Amino acid sequence: MTEPIQETGDAKIREVGTRARVFKAFFEAWEALHLKPTSSSTRGPTFVREDTLAYLQHHREAVAARLAMDPARVIHAYEEARTFLSQLSTALFGWTQPYFGPLINLHAEFATGGRGLVFTAGNGQAVYLLTSIQSLRRLGCTLPVEVLYLGAEDLGAEYRKQLEAIPGVVTRDLRPMIDDEGWTLHGWAAKAFAMLLSSFREVILVDADSLFFTNPAALLEDPAYRRTGALFFYDRVFQPTMERKAWLKNVLPAPVSQAVRKNRFWTGESSNMQESGVVVVDKWRHFSAMLLVTRLNGPDRDGNKDEGRPGIYDMVLGDKETFWLSWELIGDTEYAFHEGSVATMGPMEVAEKDAAQYTVCGAQVLHLDGGRRPLWFNGWLFPKISGDRHPVRFESFITEPPDVAGDGHYDIRPSNVFCLHSNQISNFTDAEKAMLNETIQLAAGLGAFGKD
Repeated sequence: MTEPIQETGDAKIREVGTRARVFKAFFEAWEALHLKPTSSSTRGPTFVREDTLAYLQHHREAVAARLAMDPARVIHAYEEARTFLSQLSTALFGWTQPYFGPLINLHAEFATGGRGLVFTAGNGQAVYLLTSIQSLRRLGCTLPVEVLYLGAEDLGAEYRKQLEAIPGVVTRDLRPMIDDEGWTLHGWAAKAFAMLLSSFREVILVDADSLFFTNPAALLEDPAYRRTGALFFYDRVFQPTMERKAWLKNVLPAPVSQAVRKNRFWTGESSNMQESGVVVVDKWRHFSAMLLVTRLNGPDRDGNKDEGRPGIYDMVLGDKETFWLSWELIGDTEYAFHEGSVATMGPMEVAEKDAAQYTVCGAQVLHLDGGRRPLWFNGWLFPKISGDRHPVRFESFITEPPDVAGDGHYDIRPSNVFCLHSNQISNFTDAEKAMLNETIQLAAGLGAFGKD
């Protein structure tokens, strides 16, 4: 369990999951012995008990009797267990220990961490963040914000100063918190580490290019989140394939959960399951799963083609599938996907030959609430992922059909533009348009769109 993993590819991910399940069970038992609350509140301070060995020395006979163990073995058994957990923790998740020490100490920090928003960004996305956070404040969101970055070369001092001028915003450097010897943390992968190492217990991770129509704090009261402590969002349904089912069978340790059997990878409905522009997690409840998310986005992220050694990013697109996948790999089935539908947003087009047929094209992924109204979207304000730097004229949206069959409902155009065609279309309300226009004005004031 503590020796280096020799397998590669699918077999390696499966072995990581198998060992992570052992870690989770062992770690939870260890915490039951050592992590003690200081009050009756489930959200009160906790402390890590450091006198266990002394206690065992003084009560060895009584402990041995309860465990039906030879008294001479009590101390040895405790130290063997401690050694095993230390070695397994280092083998699986060693990158946090030089900064935070034993993982139980890191977990204990979250008990009273409260709720907050977490962003990651470099200099290239700083204007997005300045726009997004100020927009959230205008929506009435007062949650504290932590912006995590990877060194001064990633997010410069002037941008950090501007961000921290917004009430409730703190910037924190991830780089000294992580030992990434043998691999390098960068890009999308930083999101998982930012979630885990933020000071909050309950985290709403927001991509730099994600924008909200309503106060995101409401997600923390979503019934599915309250029930499970982990709320994810669906991606678009496209690129159906049964190859993903075979892959899941290869990488997931038995038993396979009921949630996986309904997963789009398993059913073949789509090769895309999760959209990670917003992720909501209670880290106190899902500490082990979050550790595994960082591993998949850390040393297991990249492969080596010359050595025939694929990484997880060769198996899935970026970080987005690593959240639910980590939950399943480690055997944590307490998570939920948001009930709202996915839509495409942008200007409305009317077919020349059929006035009842509408088209909406856009690079944005729009997520709707339970009432089928806009909640948030990913893809920011530009009409394309690259190229045109003018804001989109947002007018309408078309909801992804619920009875998707095949791959024909999306018309995918260059620059990652997705079009939906339907005889049913929804228009943004005046209040929603006002929010969009205010956000565009904020971005314009920060120079996001350049000069004509």
